[in-house]
Amino acid sequence: MKKRLVIVTTVPETLASILKGQPRFLNSTFDVSLVSSPEIEAGKLETLEGVPVYPVPMFRGISLLEDFISIVKMIFLLRRLKPDVVHSYTPKAGLVAMVASLVCRVPVRVHTFTGLIFPTQRGLKQKLLIWVDRLICLCATKVVPEGNGVKKDLIAFNITSKPMNVIGYGNVAGVDFTYFDKASPGVLEKADCLRETLGISKDDFVFCFIGRLNNDKGLSELAAAFQQLPARAHLIVVGGIDTSAPVDATTLSLLQSNESVHLLGHQDDVRSALSACTVLVLPSYREGFPNVLLQAGAMGKAAIATDINGCNEIIEPGVNGWLVPARQIDPLLTAMCEALDTPAHRLVDMGGEAFTRVARCFDQKEHWQRMLTFYNKELRVETTI
Repeated sequence: MKKRLVIVTTVPETLASILKGQPRFLNSTFDVSLVSSPEIEAGKLETLEGVPVYPVPMFRGISLLEDFISIVKMIFLLRRLKPDVVHSYTPKAGLVAMVASLVCRVPVRVHTFTGLIFPTQRGLKQKLLIWVDRLICLCATKVVPEGNGVKKDLIAFNITSKPMNVIGYGNVAGVDFTYFDKASPGVLEKADCLRETLGISKDDFVFCFIGRLNNDKGLSELAAAFQQLPARAHLIVVGGIDTSAPVDATTLSLLQSNESVHLLGHQDDVRSALSACTVLVLPSYREGFPNVLLQAGAMGKAAIATDINGCNEIIEPGVNGWLVPARQIDPLLTAMCEALDTPAHRLVDMGGEAFTRVARCFDQKEHWQRMLTFYNKELRVETTI
């Protein structure tokens, strides 16, 4: 009989977008089930992945009562499913799933740390977040950092003494090169249409930001830097407002009032925006291993990013983009000006280097095979104990 694998995320968007296709692939070897907050219809995910989806509410903020209720509901669900492996992603899913899995004595309990929150916090909140992450590690049988930067932070803050290894080259999903292909039918046409609709000429330089409009994404610095660029610069912003930690009102007003800034909101398909831009810009304060940099690289785009975990594992300054310090306007402005002054042929070369690096290390199908090998190895280890 197939071993039972349960994958848990705090919100279903992670399953529907970042991990899309992975559960369906793994279901050919394991009996896969998905668990997440009931924010979208379970039937939609079940159709997408061909596996059962179970709702367990998980509150993204800090709430002892809400978390206790979530853990109890997860315990009842796991006792019914009787999984051999539970794998959680994102902090709240990790807390709920790992504690419940330990109570239910699930043999293999895996948590993957993506973007860490505590390194950018201070005071009591930081201590609380560190305590929660230590509890997650205590309950897990296997701790997986998404990238080497995440691993270094987990070690530096003494989160766990358990052995940790990055799977492959990092990232939790890889890139679908059949989808993020600049030559895909209709992509170029949609990009041209987008530029025309937004009033962007062929001679204009287009920066593009893709991500949630969150206060940790560096949008305040991006808005301030962009105000100082020449008229031929445009900025396309793709992403909805993150209600849990929204961008501040002043920054949002600054973006909305600038005629050269184009707020597209959430887009299920970001390829036209990526194809329409000249350079991607990601000025985040924290990341795990940003998918958008890999997606931009797959479409042959250079990027400006902050020198933080994940970003500095993808971008090499002067080769496939620029790295700048986080939370600083002037270095970001300097990099954007340098990009504006870079000859077109040089930008093409940098985009080509970005594609080569992503293709070499982050092909989605190769990552899926690595995940299959990982689960089989963990199950064999458990069997021999």
